[in-house]
Amino acid sequence: MDQNRLFDSVIGKISAANGLQEMPIEDELAKPKSFLRLVDAEHYNWSSNDFRKVFGMRFRVKVPPIDQLNIIVYPAANKNLPIFIFFCMLTKRKCIAHINVNLPFSDTAYVEQHVKPLVDIRNSYEPFECKDRYPAWMQKFQNECSIYGLFPRERYEDIADCAIRYAEAYMQQVAAAEVETDPERLAQLKAFQDQFVEDIRTQDKAQGMIAKMIGKKTARRIFYEVTT
Repeated sequence: MDQNRLFDSVIGKISAANGLQEMPIEDELAKPKSFLRLVDAEHYNWSSNDFRKVFGMRFRVKVPPIDQLNIIVYPAANKNLPIFIFFCMLTKRKCIAHINVNLPFSDTAYVEQHVKPLVDIRNSYEPFECKDRYPAWMQKFQNECSIYGLFPRERYEDIADCAIRYAEAYMQQVAAAEVETDPERLAQLKAFQDQFVEDIRTQDKAQGMIAKMIGKKTARRIFYEVTT
């Protein structure tokens, strides 16, 4: 499976069960121009009743050859759901991947509900173990189902298949989720998502890397207006 098919498959799993509606993005942010035309980048936003925003990115670099996708699913403010994230970058020999559900609550019942089905999926593959560690700012989101690190290119098919199955399981949780009405939990959900957004905007080193290719101002606008 190539990255285009993988991106379409994961977004398709989310849309089929949820009816995503595309959100408009300015052309300069949707398809930013790069220095020396070395980068081909495409950014997407969708929304639905269950999701405040679904962010999608396809990012390809000619030299050195890099093929990257990124998907972040932000639940609606009244949905008691984790944030789903999937990142995959391919080089000639390596696959860098991050698949996770970022949990707003840590009580045992909540973790059991949202993490255990994904752990069962993860355990059906050879271990996704590597020497890479979560960056310090991301460690609070790590849990038993998290997949993160630099893997041999040969693991790409497993990672792709696992990501699609994670998305399917996540959408089953979305379908079963009820509207949250408790004021305290609604406040916690908002605070969690606000902090996640702030972290992406200010801590994610990818913004600096992208800035070198498309410019600091455009990269910042993408992270503030499109990614989050």
